[in-house]
Amino acid sequence: MVSNRKAVIVLTELKRVLARRPLGLVFDIDGTISPIARLSDEAQLYPGVADLLRRARQHKGVHVGIITGRGLENGAAIVNVEGLTYIGIHGLEWSDGLPITHEVQVVPEALAYREAGTALLDLVERHRDELPGIYIQRKRVGGTVHYRLASDPEKVRARLLALLQEPARRHNIRLTEGKLALEIRVPLEIDRGKGMALRRFVQRFGLQGVIFAGDDLTDLDAVIEIPRLRDTGVDALSIVVQHADTPPALLARADLLVPGVEGMAALLEQIVEEL
Repeated sequence: MVSNRKAVIVLTELKRVLARRPLGLVFDIDGTISPIARLSDEAQLYPGVADLLRRARQHKGVHVGIITGRGLENGAAIVNVEGLTYIGIHGLEWSDGLPITHEVQVVPEALAYREAGTALLDLVERHRDELPGIYIQRKRVGGTVHYRLASDPEKVRARLLALLQEPARRHNIRLTEGKLALEIRVPLEIDRGKGMALRRFVQRFGLQGVIFAGDDLTDLDAVIEIPRLRDTGVDALSIVVQHADTPPALLARADLLVPGVEGMAALLEQIVEEL
């Protein structure tokens, strides 16, 4: 379940963090608590995870957050647990519970880029015939072009970059990459990654301890933020879910590695028991 990497020391640190209050438990979705799906709309939580998140949230002084690159409504529909803080599009959207019952707050500055983001996604749509195997995920601002289904992903990736780099520069839109996906994002500091969203979550609840778990390049900023939080006096720990294609930069910075989503689910069960 847990790698041998400094196992005894790290598990001791994990127990210490879990004893702090207020405590935050923050999770990415895809590849962390939900197996990577062939199509993003087919994603489901690993069995038992929803109940574990619900049980964790019930403990006094424990705040559970979901930080995803997905649109907030889309991510919240997968998790579907009330009482969690849902953070979408890497931090541009926030909700203090399921969006069907709670207001979704959007960073106002991001809305100025809706039209530009839509223009780039429309451009991809017009070139679909040249990009076999792609599918587009539109969000409130920007979106993601997935090429997981392409027979030659690297070739499609190169075509996407060639198509979008100049229009993105012209519209002042950022292009970033995830697992077999190209993301169209706004050029705002708050959208620089999940690290800023994690720090905001810590500050919002005055956390004394926090654990973040992720698996992809889009989670790297949050993992990098963990030692910075420790420097401010917060007991903080990062968990990286290891897959065959987990970026080496993420593995190198992790405090704790777990093998696959099933390993994360098993560790989450231990965390809940420790609480």
